[in-house]
Amino acid sequence: MNIPVVKEATALGCAIAAGVGVGIYPSLTEAGKKLVKFERQHQPNPDNYKLYQAHKTQWADVYAKQLQLVDKGLTTSLWKAPGL
Repeated sequence: MNIPVVKEATALGCAIAAGVGVGIYPSLTEAGKKLVKFERQHQPNPDNYKLYQAHKTQWADVYAKQLQLVDKGLTTSLWKAPGL
């Protein structure tokens, strides 16, 4: 995973498009190559991925059971869609 120097991707994208629009860069690809820089890179840890997947499975099970409790009126959801 690359971490960009410019965190505001929308503004950078607009600058890239403007540069192409006024002829500074011949294409979006070329402008991106010139303007997008990365400050660091993270490498995934496969062992952590396996651990997270196990926790995700447990969380999904607990969450499904919690939703059943809310549906039965035994607990209250902490979140409710607007308008409900």
